[in-house]
Amino acid sequence: MSANRPFSKWALLALLFVSLVAVDQWTKYLAVERLTTLFERTGAQTLGERVAGFLDHEHLEAISTEPYYVWRPVWRMNYVENPGAAWGLFRGHSERFRNGFFTLVSLGAVAFILYYYRKLRPEQRYLQLALALVLSGAVGNFLDRLARGYVIDFVEWYWWNRPDIRWPTFNVADSLIVVGVAMLVLHPGAGKAAQASTPAEGDRRASSGG
Repeated sequence: MSANRPFSKWALLALLFVSLVAVDQWTKYLAVERLTTLFERTGAQTLGERVAGFLDHEHLEAISTEPYYVWRPVWRMNYVENPGAAWGLFRGHSERFRNGFFTLVSLGAVAFILYYYRKLRPEQRYLQLALALVLSGAVGNFLDRLARGYVIDFVEWYWWNRPDIRWPTFNVADSLIVVGVAMLVLHPGAGKAAQASTPAEGDRRASSGG
């Protein structure tokens, strides 16, 4: 690649997308490996056998282990299967309704992100990164729902030594979405654009005698 040629925004998206979705799925595999007894029960020894078990077996909450405390006062890892959205939304609806609803939402979100991404200029790296995070998170969770009908969550943050007062259990894909959306909301370019337009408008008025 020429030193004067900028890194393609599509190459950046592809690199981030593949890497982040892989990380999301790998951490969910680790949640199954370390927070359930699936592999011990099935006798899976090799990596191939364990990956196959991760892909083939569903509904493992009944064989989950005790939570692993990363920092006991506020943070633990706990295997949870979430058939709904954040805070358990739509959990009470039928599986058919949930799968159809989340499929439509996920496909709509992907289409919107790609449509908006296509309009970005090559130098708009901040927005490219933000949209790549949201896209990767949305697809990561969509793959879970497509394969199992639920999303694997495992990170729990709670109030000081009070696991009953906690943030909803989440995963890497959720984090990517939250960070990406926060970057879009806090995008510094909007304020700079507004400031830049003010002198331009003043110059036009001056030149027209206004």
